[in-house]
Amino acid sequence: MATPSAAILCALLAFLLWVPVGWLIARRLPVGRDLALAMAPTLGWAVQGIIALHAATAAGFTVIVILAATLAIGGAALLLPAAKDGEPAPRVLPVWIFAAAGLVAVGPALAILPKLMPEGVALASPIYDHAKIALVDEIVRTGVPPANPFLGTAQGPGSTAYYYFWLFGAAQLARLSSATGWEADIAATWFAGFASLALICGLAFRLSDSRRASALFVLITALGGSLRPVLSALFGADAVDAALEPATGLAGWLFQTSWSPHHVASAATVVLSLLLMERLARTRSFRPRAQTLALVLVLALLIAAGFESSLWVGGVTFLLCAGATALVLLWSAPAGERLPFVIAVVIAGALALALVFPLLSLQLGAASARGGGAPVLISPFAVLGPAVPEDWRRLLDLPAYWLVLLAIEFPAVWIIGAIAVFRLKQPMVPALSAATFASLCGGWLLVSTVGENNDLGWRAVLPGLLILTAFAGAWFARCLARRRMIALGGALVLAWLAVPDGLVLLRNNRVGELSPDGARFRDAPEMWAAVRRHTAPNERIASNPAMMSTLVPWPINLSWALLADRRSCFAGTELVLAFATLPADARANAANLFERVFAGSANSDELAALVRDFGCTVVLLTPQDRAWSHDPFAHSALFTPVEEVAGRWRIYRADRPGVTSAGTARP
Repeated sequence: MATPSAAILCALLAFLLWVPVGWLIARRLPVGRDLALAMAPTLGWAVQGIIALHAATAAGFTVIVILAATLAIGGAALLLPAAKDGEPAPRVLPVWIFAAAGLVAVGPALAILPKLMPEGVALASPIYDHAKIALVDEIVRTGVPPANPFLGTAQGPGSTAYYYFWLFGAAQLARLSSATGWEADIAATWFAGFASLALICGLAFRLSDSRRASALFVLITALGGSLRPVLSALFGADAVDAALEPATGLAGWLFQTSWSPHHVASAATVVLSLLLMERLARTRSFRPRAQTLALVLVLALLIAAGFESSLWVGGVTFLLCAGATALVLLWSAPAGERLPFVIAVVIAGALALALVFPLLSLQLGAASARGGGAPVLISPFAVLGPAVPEDWRRLLDLPAYWLVLLAIEFPAVWIIGAIAVFRLKQPMVPALSAATFASLCGGWLLVSTVGENNDLGWRAVLPGLLILTAFAGAWFARCLARRRMIALGGALVLAWLAVPDGLVLLRNNRVGELSPDGARFRDAPEMWAAVRRHTAPNERIASNPAMMSTLVPWPINLSWALLADRRSCFAGTELVLAFATLPADARANAANLFERVFAGSANSDELAALVRDFGCTVVLLTPQDRAWSHDPFAHSALFTPVEEVAGRWRIYRADRPGVTSAGTARP
């Protein structure tokens, strides 16, 4: 079971691993000392991670490789002279702002911690999306590129087409600290939140001419939520449900970082990439040449890190944002400077493509294998509810997205940030504004079809929200300096109205919810330790995909994902849909097979299929499985019992010629 002390140790390790190297790199770029410090966490995480990933792929995922890659990056940065032609702000962002950002980032990390109670273990709902911890453990066990821990096949260990770069960062923390994947995931969630907040606090500080109130307002808005609770209190929940579609994953920083920190980390790399593009477009950014080369190389690494953390944010949305930004920069640049800028960006893009090509080819192959048509469609975001006549609803959804939905889900960020777009006069504002519009249009019109949810639409807004949050903070600080009381009052009211939902989210993250399976989950680590004693690191376990399915509101085998530290033969429909390339009919057949097996109604041919088709080596039964009292394995010649604890678990092992119960070859 994950412990707070181990998670804190991993968080400190993340800070030491990524922030210093990010600072060394940033000081060699023409960004100014204020932005250099603010971008250091995201920059260090992205650059160190990409270099370490490719080094580990070539030389093995070891502590020596991780540290050598980190030292090599730091050494290379030290060889370059510090930038002298940036635009340093009169003041540097104070340290207490970074400390406050780290404290705010604890809020999302709390969602991943287990909550120990006398009655069992309570979990918060966002842990559902952190079943990816099984992939962190897989990387720690067997290295990169990782095998697929969610589905076994007759063709070998299988591959993971999912964008796992953020998970690789968590795996580095686990490898260096000997912590579990769960504890490393908690720390990586905290760091993703901290890094994204530090970046937008620094951007707000720059845009406000170094006013500290800008960063403080950023942190306040980050803890906000939706206006839905306030509207329900004013007009009644039934009226709100009738007027609007139910809430979705299109939400603010606190919600998104709790559920999907890899998308938030990718959004931070997108924003940072846009800032570097803006620097490349400036005349002095092309002198000296070494500085230009550094900008191009770092931009390429950032693009690669963003894509490999999130196909939707760092891939699709980045293309939209970068295209809009490039057009604005080209329009405003003198004619003689446009070609060098285009060449620099093209080179960075080509380098990034070379770095991500292995994962890109896997994802293209996965999309083809899954079938189901185009992975991305154009369809306006549904906003209005059944109170609006259906004939008018889809047409009115188009303006309602901008006028209603964004104002409800991001009240302070959207309204104040939109005003700031027209009031802030710094040179970088037009390019960032264009990127923001492109990002929000992605959420407005694009739909992903790969999974059950519209991950693209929900996550595409993230780069735009980060930029708008910085804009809002900068404009608030300017209004405060000029004593514009009406504007200040309006901004504070909008921020205050978002507080109730933010407090509910924080409370849910901290307290969680105790389920009927909470007591069994508390005792599960001992059971999974027993399973590991009989399973080699590269072997697969057959366990009930519906095991402890009430831990969160959606049925998923979290017990296996969080605690097993071993591959599954079939981890359940939800996880296989997200992480494997199995077509829909094959997924349904596999789900039916495992349901029959653990219901105790499987025949001998179906038991043989576990080994033949899914690579199962070990089978785990618990009293909650109907097969416990109608045990098909007890009478099977293919499986041998290796351990049983009365009333708690039974472990069987498939009898494969030449293989012992420890999974090693017999002499």
